Amino acid sequence: MATLTNAELVAALTRRRRPAAPPEEPGLRFAFYGRMSTSVFQDVQTSRAWQRAVSEELIDGVGSVVAEFFDVGVSRRWPWEDRPEAAALLAAAAAAGRSFEAVVVGEYERAFHGDQFREVVSGLNALGVAVWLPKAGGPVELGSPVHEALMVLLGAQAQREVARARQRVLAAMRTQARVQGRFLGGRPPYGYGFVDGGRHPNPVHGRWGRRVQVLAPDLVAAPWVRWMFAERARGRTVASLARELNERGVVCPSGADPERNAHRTGERWIVRTVAMILENPRYTGRQVWNRSSTTGHGSVVG
Repeated sequence: MATLTNAELVAALTRRRRPAAPPEEPGLRFAFYGRMSTSVFQDVQTSRAWQRAVSEELIDGVGSVVAEFFDVGVSRRWPWEDRPEAAALLAAAAAAGRSFEAVVVGEYERAFHGDQFREVVSGLNALGVAVWLPKAGGPVELGSPVHEALMVLLGAQAQREVARARQRVLAAMRTQARVQGRFLGGRPPYGYGFVDGGRHPNPVHGRWGRRVQVLAPDLVAAPWVRWMFAERARGRTVASLARELNERGVVCPSGADPERNAHRTGERWIVRTVAMILENPRYTGRQVWNRSSTTGHGSVVG
């Protein structure tokens, strides 16, 4: 049996009595919140990644993200309670034993609109949850004059951005309808079909082959639209027109385009359908959108 020297015995006892090293402090636990308005014109992974990267850069050395809430397809104007992920974050913050102690937001304009910021931050602060924002350089202090001024500025900037985007889109769509005669979406009205309107005017879209669709009279349905207008001008009632169309076996709009009208039976003409056709100014050769009109490229009525 081996005998330990006094030095070896002391070293062994010291190792036994030495307390385990304390675990490294994990730092502050954060929930990340981000948002994007649409997945059609934006890439979800890219938008989420850059917002998350900005957030993690802000809290580097302070803590880490342990929970993520990212809304897709909701407007910034929606209250947080009406956004699925934002509402889930608020519920998690109020729950017992929550997994985070603070919330970090990658970009103010993505998360808040108008007076939302003060309401959300006040509510989270009341629960003991701080809100960190890159433009504030850290946690937001609602009582700080500097932060108060910053929040007023950011709120006005967010509202201005929404207003500018709306104005640009509306102006562009008016121009497309008035100058280019473009059809701006939805199914073509009964009596019309789509034809190729040429290369897309935007050079970026045009280079990869995107084309423009414009309306043109449909050879089968257009004569019946002319008939409706002519008969109505002679004084016939709308109900009598609907009845005769059914008696003559004319296919109604939902029957003529069943793929775009899957929610309808497509069996019969009704009075309301005939009335809507007779009241639609596009059948007189005028392209109408958002109360703006322009002469079209082909009148069904003639």
